[in-house]
Amino acid sequence: SSAARPENRQAFVASCIDAYIKGNLPVTDGAGGAGAALGVFDGIDIDWEYPVACGIECGKPEDNANFTALMAEFRRQLDAVRPGLLLTVAVGAGIDKIRVTDPAAYHPYLDYINVMTYDFHGAWDAKTNHQSALFDSPNDPSTGDQKLYNSNDAIEAFISRGVPAAKLNLGIGYYGRGWTGVANANNGLYQTATGAAPGTYEAGIEDWKVLKNLAWPGYTDNTAGATWIYNGSTLWSFDT
Repeated sequence: SSAARPENRQAFVASCIDAYIKGNLPVTDGAGGAGAALGVFDGIDIDWEYPVACGIECGKPEDNANFTALMAEFRRQLDAVRPGLLLTVAVGAGIDKIRVTDPAAYHPYLDYINVMTYDFHGAWDAKTNHQSALFDSPNDPSTGDQKLYNSNDAIEAFISRGVPAAKLNLGIGYYGRGWTGVANANNGLYQTATGAAPGTYEAGIEDWKVLKNLAWPGYTDNTAGATWIYNGSTLWSFDT
């Protein structure tokens, strides 16, 4: 991978800086060229989903050290170009993804950590739940690590591992996660479902701009700090 060996990290970082900081773009249809995007970006954000843990694919144990080394290489090369260029990362908010990396080791190289405090739950779960709860709810039937799938526990996990609170940004998803075939009890919350709700582009996900215009009954979980809408068979969980 681009982070597995020192020479890979050096080459990958150099290519990112050449394109996004120095603005050297390939020429296409007469556009682009040396310095074409100079000054467009004030830094680089890294979204690796996920070191060690599983996302679309599962990482490897050595990704822990490789991730920290990659951040160190980005910081070194960015500072060599111009001190003050930003380096940020988007990171998973689940405790299963936080504990397998070393925030105390990598945060010194970063200006901010953007915590992806959404997608805690979705149609991959057999039961409906909040996709971006602020807090845990005693009514949530989740167990194990999933009991910590909320914004408060995610942020606390980073702080307890030595990350300054001022470096942590809370993520907001401008979309919802949805289920259909939802049992008609408890206004659809924490109920079994038959599958993903139909979406404009993909089943189980829908833009906020669409969801806010649905004339469905809306509900608020004041303990979890979360909202959802439910029409008797389909439920959408999203921030309002």
